Amino acid sequence: MKNTKSILIALILMISLSSVFAEDNSAAVYTRLGIDARSIGMGGTGAAFLDNVSSTYLNPAALADVKRIELTTSTRQGMEWDKGHNAVALGFMLPVGYVAAYWQGATVSDIDGYDDQGQPTSSFDATDHSFGLSFAAKIGKLNLGVTPKMYLSTIDDESTTGFGLDLGALYHLNRFFSMGVVARDLVSDYDGEGTDVPREFVTGIAAFPLPGLILSADLAGNDDFDETKLKIGAEYWLGVRDDGQIGSSISGIRIKESATWTDILSDTQAGIRAGINDGAFSAGFGLRFKMLELNYAYQMAKEDYQNDNHLYSLLLRF
Repeated sequence: MKNTKSILIALILMISLSSVFAEDNSAAVYTRLGIDARSIGMGGTGAAFLDNVSSTYLNPAALADVKRIELTTSTRQGMEWDKGHNAVALGFMLPVGYVAAYWQGATVSDIDGYDDQGQPTSSFDATDHSFGLSFAAKIGKLNLGVTPKMYLSTIDDESTTGFGLDLGALYHLNRFFSMGVVARDLVSDYDGEGTDVPREFVTGIAAFPLPGLILSADLAGNDDFDETKLKIGAEYWLGVRDDGQIGSSISGIRIKESATWTDILSDTQAGIRAGINDGAFSAGFGLRFKMLELNYAYQMAKEDYQNDNHLYSLLLRF
């Protein structure tokens, strides 16, 4: 009975967790959903510019541009089939680079169970988790990053574990342009039994023509690039001054040591963004302070059986 149930659950998960890639029924498809509302609002781009701790997922090489201890958390709402998707990441500087750890989890709740004769039994849940530990270093204008990660999947009290490896590079051509390359799951074993997670390769470019304005484009493809997905996005922050010393995005934020709410919530900036992810529209906005950033993204469903969903993320800088 458990074997039959496990097969049914696996099929449900393969279909239900593919809210971004409509026909992708691969292992660990939930890891392609994205964890940062700023990136999602810009069409899922970020391989060449996202200089916050969420880059531990998007492009570990970009972590070398992060300048403080950062903690981020995100949650996705409005998904179909009682699905949930959440993430947390924490990072800090080292004398030789930047290190960050993240967790990403996906759940499907209250799945109806059936025995071998097709008779209903009790309902149950299924969960998937990935844990990553990233390291990034800067060599002149070139950033390099690596993320070994572990997979944990639990279906009706039966668990499997596996591993994966991501590599990333980011090159700052000048203060106005940067390019990024990411290889996700370059090597992998999803369940400890040799099940590969499809490799994903992403190339990205970002332009910063004006203070506060970012234009970005990513091209993503699995394995041999027979099928590719184009993502484009734009973002504009109000209240940004021209200061090229603050990361590749020219955000103009300088974090000072302070424990007062007045200083934490000073230097208010507001951002708006929009993008297209393989034909699906997304948009969002954000509020940024010296030590706190709030972002929201709306993501339009690509297929009729999916729901439009919403992503909320909170970023703290210390």
